[in-house]
Amino acid sequence: MRKVIVYFFAVAFCLAGSISFGQTKNSPRQPQQIDSNFLKTLNRVPSFIRQNRLSAATNMATKNMAGAQAAGINSVQTFSGSFTFQGQVFPYTMVGRPPQAGNTTKLPSAYVPISLMFDEFVDANGNNIVLDAAAISEEILHSPNFERAKYTVGNTQFGDAVQRAEFFNVMKKSNGGNPDDFDGGSWHTIVETPRMLTPVTVEVPVGSSVVFQIPDGSFLALIDINYLAAQLNTLLQTEGVRVDEVPIFVTRNAVYGDFITGFPLDCCIAGFHTAIEVGQTGNITSVQTFVFASAIDANVADGAFGDPTFFADVQALSHEISEWINDPFTNNIVPTWQFPGLEPGACSNLLETGDPVENLSGADSPSADGPAFPVILHGFTYHPQTEALLPWFTREVPSSAFGGAYSYPGNNLTSPSEACPK
Repeated sequence: MRKVIVYFFAVAFCLAGSISFGQTKNSPRQPQQIDSNFLKTLNRVPSFIRQNRLSAATNMATKNMAGAQAAGINSVQTFSGSFTFQGQVFPYTMVGRPPQAGNTTKLPSAYVPISLMFDEFVDANGNNIVLDAAAISEEILHSPNFERAKYTVGNTQFGDAVQRAEFFNVMKKSNGGNPDDFDGGSWHTIVETPRMLTPVTVEVPVGSSVVFQIPDGSFLALIDINYLAAQLNTLLQTEGVRVDEVPIFVTRNAVYGDFITGFPLDCCIAGFHTAIEVGQTGNITSVQTFVFASAIDANVADGAFGDPTFFADVQALSHEISEWINDPFTNNIVPTWQFPGLEPGACSNLLETGDPVENLSGADSPSADGPAFPVILHGFTYHPQTEALLPWFTREVPSSAFGGAYSYPGNNLTSPSEACPK
């Protein structure tokens, strides 16, 4: 589904069945009851989207960049490369330094938990329902996205592990020292511990959401994605973010879709990343990149979707961070590919590393955990998402990635992408 602001992947999920979506403007109401058949009622699987809000000139400038300043762009640190497929050259720009150059790129970041308060929905005591994201900040900040864990390519962050697997056979591994030492010459792309910005509570107005209650009494919200995007635009202006860092916004126990006159048309988006022009100084254009993701509690994921790993904890966030690293300006084009796990004709031509894996369940994937790859830190089992690697998009045979893989850390994709059926 294509959005008015350029959304690069969103499949329409028509809501059907016994769930009703009325709108009450005069008085608050209690949530609707759902169980683990909710996803079956929707008859689709959740998704992620991508936005590109850059002008044609800035899109051109961010392609084939040797470095941000060299292309007249002030943003996060990047490098460029390219590959050739069937005689056509496909350039790409990624976050960090070239893998052949070695050394560690340390990327500044910021974190904003967004709690949600609903005007339209109240609990059994008549209190407005609030989904508190600040309560899970420590869980998010101590996750594999920001702390080290052991992978077959080293002891590092999840996103860096994916990048090291992707470029394993061309990256500089060390200067004779420990390859896990971020200052030892090995190639790493590290998201620094986020600086904590002011937590915010967004008031969700009548007609912009539907709140559900699962059997254990917990809540799950479906919210208008366009309303949420507008709030993020405001937060980018008020939270003091920096153009050379990646701001990370997280909500809790909420999924997103399009609404029209208070009625949800689709479901369930769990995150996106994007790039926005935020200023011009002389011939230098400042481009702000940012990441947004939802985190679903295990009991809510199980009660609503019948799977405790469904968008659990940092699954959506790991998806978006990896995609941001591989496509920070949301304009890396690759040969058109068919979505694994979806009907023929569901296709994309974008270097979105999380999307090819997201529709593979445990039943049709070599991984019993579907897209999730369990990682234990501090006694907590996190569920970051396995990512497609560059050779999957380039259709390189055999893959030049670590171990000849097409996805990492899970072996969910065992062969390169397939062309979109004509």
